[in-house]
Amino acid sequence: MMNGQLQPGDSIGVWTFDNKLRAGQFPLQRWLPENAATIASNITTFVKREHYSGSTLFDAIMPFLDGLVQDSDRLTVLIFCDGNGEIQGTPFDDAINAIFKQNQRAFGETKQTFIVVLRTQFGQYAGYTMNSSATGVKFPEFPLLSQPPVPPPTVKANPSPLPVVETLPLVIIGTNVGTNLLPPTKSRPVPTNPPLNNPSPTTTESNPPPPAKLLNLTNVALTNIAPLKIAETQTNAPATSTEKPKWSGNGALTIAAMFLAAAGALVVLMLHRSRKTKQGSIITRSMKKN
Repeated sequence: MMNGQLQPGDSIGVWTFDNKLRAGQFPLQRWLPENAATIASNITTFVKREHYSGSTLFDAIMPFLDGLVQDSDRLTVLIFCDGNGEIQGTPFDDAINAIFKQNQRAFGETKQTFIVVLRTQFGQYAGYTMNSSATGVKFPEFPLLSQPPVPPPTVKANPSPLPVVETLPLVIIGTNVGTNLLPPTKSRPVPTNPPLNNPSPTTTESNPPPPAKLLNLTNVALTNIAPLKIAETQTNAPATSTEKPKWSGNGALTIAAMFLAAAGALVVLMLHRSRKTKQGSIITRSMKKN
């Protein structure tokens, strides 16, 4: 019962090896206290059929043992051997191999067997002892069974708020603002200097001015748009001069004389007509005589 350290439900397996591993030849035993005698008898019968011979090669067993250690919470391994070879893969390799070398000759002469006891817990080697078949087996104490590490609780991080993007306000100034504006209508050319008398027909240009381009009024102030220039049409009317006529001295005297002559003639004509009116006609005079 391994000094009372076997617990109900524990499993017991037996492997054999020399330069090869032979596993599974002995059925796995489930330990129950009421079946202790039967289990011990089965193991004894199996071992008696095996012969101790050949060479010992620990490389044949250690890789499989490491996998079993990783899959077990607690494990006790007993290795029966002659000490001919070296163990590799445990934290105690140097100490175990040194004991093999020191006692191998003495154990051979007395036909004793080395019994190496390894203890593991949660996948790690926890202790060992070196024993002989003549003195019995001592088992190292298991470390206090600690609780398996508990993963820290996952903290749900509060999602960071979406960044607030400030946009500039949209300012539209004007009337009839839209994306689908009607094309501008062609304006009739207006003459800048219309003739006073006998206007001649105006000539239209063969190439009319191109229509004004549509303006995109988005974010544009209409007050800042320069007025369109209207093309001037050509006319045959003489251009009016804004300069005042310059008169010479002789010309002014001549015109004054002409005005005086016209005034004198007008006075004579008025006197002549007044005399005729006073005399009356021939019929009027004859009627007065009678």
